[in-house]
Amino acid sequence: MPAADKWMDRSAGPVVRPYALTGGRTVQTDGEVLDLIAIIVAQQSAREPNSMDLTPEDRMIVGLCQRPVTVTDVASRTRLPLGVIRVLLADLIMRGRISVLPANRSEDQPSTELLKEVLHGLRAL
Repeated sequence: MPAADKWMDRSAGPVVRPYALTGGRTVQTDGEVLDLIAIIVAQQSAREPNSMDLTPEDRMIVGLCQRPVTVTDVASRTRLPLGVIRVLLADLIMRGRISVLPANRSEDQPSTELLKEVLHGLRAL
């Protein structure tokens, strides 16, 4: 049996359940929920010498965050449940390994009127 298959049971799925990765926690410790489209970026490489305290999942997440990426993308690429990813991301944020980029200001967004006009135009097609 290859090493990659030892943690996977073909009929049952992963041997280690997702809640084990978060220590049984289902919500972020700071109480603030990360938005699905929040953009996350790593503060350092997962290969730096002081990254020995990172779990394999933490290393994978920090590796994915070397370029700005959304919370949803991290969940998709790691194939972990969104709730687990949010908890792991919050832990990494608290430890200073990653950070959340500020959201676009509302003035950078299209106006409600413009969006309504686009919606009406699409419906007219």
